[in-house]
Amino acid sequence: MTQSHALRCLKRCTFALITIILQSPALLLSQNVALQGHFAGNCSVKFDGAIHQAAPFLVHTGNGAFDNYLAMNLPYPPAEALWKSLEKQFGTTLKNRGEAHITVISPPEFSNVLGKVLTMQEINEIALTMKIQNARFTPVCLGRAQVALEGKVEQTYYVVVQSEDLLNIRRAVFEKYRAKGGEISLWDPYHFYPHITIAFTKQDLHEEGNGVRKGVNSCFCEIKE
Repeated sequence: MTQSHALRCLKRCTFALITIILQSPALLLSQNVALQGHFAGNCSVKFDGAIHQAAPFLVHTGNGAFDNYLAMNLPYPPAEALWKSLEKQFGTTLKNRGEAHITVISPPEFSNVLGKVLTMQEINEIALTMKIQNARFTPVCLGRAQVALEGKVEQTYYVVVQSEDLLNIRRAVFEKYRAKGGEISLWDPYHFYPHITIAFTKQDLHEEGNGVRKGVNSCFCEIKE
């Protein structure tokens, strides 16, 4: 190996290492420790640790634009208890979906990009092979997003979580997508804000339709398991 070739190899390896480090969820989380230190709502809520108990995998497929997505299914009772607790703590009536999950591949991600190359069956097979229902995750805080809809401020509350296991599933989907000729610039597996939606005033709010990002940037209350 010539000196110039070795130098080029070193530069490529260094760049790859820096990319991995910068995209590490653990590092991204540590970079936001300051945000977790002062919660916008100056409040604390309890979240039942039973949220980590086993639940069956659910397939989400259909003909509609929002029917196809990948999610980790979760036990509902802990989310229901937190919903009721928030209504009492904030003195307001909130809506709830009657189920709990962490979205891993959203409907727009599938319909707009991934679904042009992959099928939901292929994505589900990856998730099952990687044992999505056994994925470890850590609740970080209670997040709140709010936007004005029809002249009124509407809110949604959710538990922000961190999960290397779920991110790894997105990485594996990306590799399958790339291997089948997908345009890599159209989908970033690291653009991921895992959360558990708990309740909302009028409707749930999303990044695609409402511009909200449900990460540690939106921490509103401290959360205790």
